[in-house]
Amino acid sequence: MADDALPGAPDPRGVTAVDGTAKARIERAALVLFAQHGVDAVSTREIASAAQVAEGSIYRHFKSKEVLAEALFEAIHSRLFDLVETALSEAVNFEDAVTRVVGVYCQAADEDPALFEYHLIHMFRFGRTDRAGRPDPVTLIAQAIARAMDNGDCPPGDPELKAAMALGLVLQPAAHRMAGRLTGLMTDNAPALAHAALAALKTD
Repeated sequence: MADDALPGAPDPRGVTAVDGTAKARIERAALVLFAQHGVDAVSTREIASAAQVAEGSIYRHFKSKEVLAEALFEAIHSRLFDLVETALSEAVNFEDAVTRVVGVYCQAADEDPALFEYHLIHMFRFGRTDRAGRPDPVTLIAQAIARAMDNGDCPPGDPELKAAMALGLVLQPAAHRMAGRLTGLMTDNAPALAHAALAALKTD
């Protein structure tokens, strides 16, 4: 897991909050504790202690711990949606789209490793796709793959399965980095990961 130890002054970076504010410290402390121990195992008292705020301060910004936990997830989920949407809109062809999408996932993983790891760990808790109006980056990717199939740029198949295969080639290395099995920046490996993802998508 990324080195996000809590001793000393809390990390002042916000997730949804302005950097340096009490809300930002709450978000960052919760993010690290949730990633380390899971949402259910962390108390608001522990979050407040790590953030160096009064416990009541949490409830001035978030109705509950669960609301806080979901807000953190939605922040990175929406960020990935925006990045993927831009990458797809700027791509000149299918191969370029794959390279760009892999690149933005690697970029997000390097910009804020703790937040990206939190998203990865809690996908099954907060990442359901059956929520109306919810921006979902994986849906964008699957739709792009379906269009590529229609255009003859990608062999036919299940777009959701192909999206899962391609994303797995990025997310599994991210999980290995989280577990300490890989080091360094994800962006350094983006070309190799894009090549592998494209090969998976081109497979009949």
